This record gives sequence, C-alpha cells and structure tokens, in this order.
Amino acid sequence: MPKVKIVKKERVGFYAALKAFSQRFTIVEIENILIAWIVLSLAFAYVLDGGAIATGGFILVFVASAIVLGCGFIMHELMHKFTAQKYRYRAEFRIWVWGIFLAIITALFGFIFAAPGATYFEPDPREQFLDPKGFRERYGMISFAGPRINIIFGFIFLGFFLLLTLVAGKVSSSWVAFGILVTALGSYINFYLAAFNLIPINPLDGYKVINWNKKIWITFFVIAIAMTIINFIYVVPAIF
Repeated sequence: MPKVKIVKKERVGFYAALKAFSQRFTIVEIENILIAWIVLSLAFAYVLDGGAIATGGFILVFVASAIVLGCGFIMHELMHKFTAQKYRYRAEFRIWVWGIFLAIITALFGFIFAAPGATYFEPDPREQFLDPKGFRERYGMISFAGPRINIIFGFIFLGFFLLLTLVAGKVSSSWVAFGILVTALGSYINFYLAAFNLIPINPLDGYKVINWNKKIWITFFVIAIAMTIINFIYVVPAIF
C-alpha cells in the first residue's frame, strides 16, 4: 500500500496577506478612487443638506456621506474589480472626467449623476467569438457584482437604522444621533447607487446585466428602486 504524504497548508500572515492585497492596485488607481470618493461625498452632502455649504450641518453630512460611500461606492468598484480578477482579467478603476463634471453639475440641480468613474477590465478579445454565451455571462456577473453589494449594504444599514431609532427613544446621545445619520444615509445612498447603476443604458451596469439575465436584472432593479423610494419618503426625512 503506497504511503500518503500529507502536506500542510501554510498559513499566510496578516502582513503578507495585506501586501498581496495592496499589490492588486496601482498608485494611479488609488488616486482615482480617492478623487471620485471625495467628489461623490461632496455632491451627496450638498444635495442632502439642501444646498448649504460651509456650515456645521454640511460638514456633518459630508463626513457621514464619506463614511457611507467608503462602503457603498468603493466596495461597489472593488466587487467589479475582484470579480473580474477571479476570471483572470486585468481590472483597474479609472475616473471619468465627464462623470466627475456631471456629478457636480447635477448636484446643483438637486440630483446626482453617480458615475464619476468605472472599473475597466480587459478580457481576451477572442472570448466573445469563441465562447459568446460564457463571455456574456462573465461580463454580466462582473457588472452585477457592484449593484449587488450596494443592495446588501443598503439592507444592513437599514437594519442598524431601525435598531438605533429604537435606542434613541431610551438613550439620548450625540453618538446615537450621528449613528442614525450615518445608517440612514447608508441605506438611502446604497439603494440609490444600486438603482442608478442598474439603469439599462450603456455604459451603466444595468445594460450588461440585462443582456446577461433579464430576470435577475428586473428583480434587483425593482428592489433597488422600491427601496430608494421608501428611504426617500420615510428614512431620509427622519434625520433632518
């Protein structure tokens, strides 16, 4: 009977894992993500605070928006990137200058064009001819990964918002009040980002998702729109 050699899997240390994670990004990519993050945070703070600038309320809403978008926007793009890398595609985030400009301009009119950039990935150009069905599925799953994480975060933030509103009735604290602000914005902004990105217009995610799977697109698009409306009517007014 042959001997079986058991090979122990080496544990990867925290710093080694962190180094491996950081190597998946370029300096330019990190700079682009930070620029888009700041611009979107300012745009949302401007709209949600009624167009006021340089006030304590605006600064508070900006900080809350930055925290929320750190989860919503950055994780949206990272999910695109990591899903694409799972298929061994090269993927990087890049700002879109017109998207940055439109985010600022539309904010002045009370709504936000929330596409300051995108994660671009490079599949083998032969795939769409050699394996068109598989290529369309991979393309759709990569595109769907962003809105999906926004919907997940939206429900998580909503759950914490409901919990904190119950706590606020018994405990009076500035931290509880700030937590309500963050979780309310977190729920609204994440559902808004999901709904916006699932609009079936090229180059938004919805265009690729609907070409891949119409049932998945309609299901999550309806959820995102419905939850955005519910948040806008019942959640956002509760914090101002």
